[in-house]
Amino acid sequence: MYKSTEETTEKPRYPKINSWCGWDPLEEVWVGRHHVPEYFDSIKNKKIKDPLKRIAEETEEDYQSLIKILKDFGVASILRPNLNTRSRFGDEKPNHATNPRDHHFVYGNTIFRFEDSSYYNSLYQNYTNSGEKVFDPYKQTTATPITDKLPAAQCVRFGDAILVDALSPDHMKWFRQSFKDTKIFVSAIGGHSDGVFCPVNHGLIVTTYEYKWVFKNTLFKNWDFVYLDNNSWEQTKPIKEKSVFDMLRKTQNKWYVEGEEHNEEFINFTNTYLKEWVGYCAESVFDVNMLVLDQNNVIVNSYNKKIFDAFKKHNIEPTICNLRHRWFWDGGLHCNTLDIRRKGKKERYLNF
Repeated sequence: MYKSTEETTEKPRYPKINSWCGWDPLEEVWVGRHHVPEYFDSIKNKKIKDPLKRIAEETEEDYQSLIKILKDFGVASILRPNLNTRSRFGDEKPNHATNPRDHHFVYGNTIFRFEDSSYYNSLYQNYTNSGEKVFDPYKQTTATPITDKLPAAQCVRFGDAILVDALSPDHMKWFRQSFKDTKIFVSAIGGHSDGVFCPVNHGLIVTTYEYKWVFKNTLFKNWDFVYLDNNSWEQTKPIKEKSVFDMLRKTQNKWYVEGEEHNEEFINFTNTYLKEWVGYCAESVFDVNMLVLDQNNVIVNSYNKKIFDAFKKHNIEPTICNLRHRWFWDGGLHCNTLDIRRKGKKERYLNF
């Protein structure tokens, strides 16, 4: 059964926002949230309602597993978006808060908001009330800000440098103007960087073949690279069945839910009304989309021999946390979280 979760918090500590890279010791983090199963009770068709309720319940169960790992590691503060548990499907435009990384960005002592979702209002207000540095243009004007929907997951932090990918011209101009004391590097590969590129610590990068030659002998000189082909589909047992490929064809490779391969009503409903819930999971490599706890500990979606061998070489201990519906939400452990505070400072890690 679904059980609501109270956020674990700590006594005020300043600055609460402090994150310069993705591998310093994690102290405060957001974990995504979806609606409770009862949110879908207003849907009469059981072939549609039951799968959506199952996704909701199992998504929260997996989040609870992730939260336990974070607590056991000693993460002091675990915060979550605030969804209205009284709302029902159809009351407003369907939305969710499973992937806070997509449009929220932390660099240094500042948190940047790039989407106007009410689910995050209380979180931002808490930081504002605490005197933290908050970039929230939605509180200042009713006009759509130039930074709206800036894809934060395409911005990877390296201390005094940020590697960005495939931003629009307006977003890129704003980014350069806003981080003048930071070196900005651009890689025109396309797509969310955290789905194909993960600096696990200062010296090790896990990446897909698309990034094979980008900056390897310049910015990342003397770093170890572990290359993965886009093979997450083949490594996932259910994906090998023909019925799964049939479902992917019906969803245009955007999403997949195990057990619903022949549920035409559910597939048509999702394709029609929940387009903004799903992404394009066929291009995602969830083995790369991991959450680093510190330079010697990382949370991963599944076992991958090539990655685990590299971890052993670098004295990194992996912990597996399987997100069963990552193929529906098109989001892995990195997407589903946002590191607010890490114990570290601004340093130089890249060769420039």
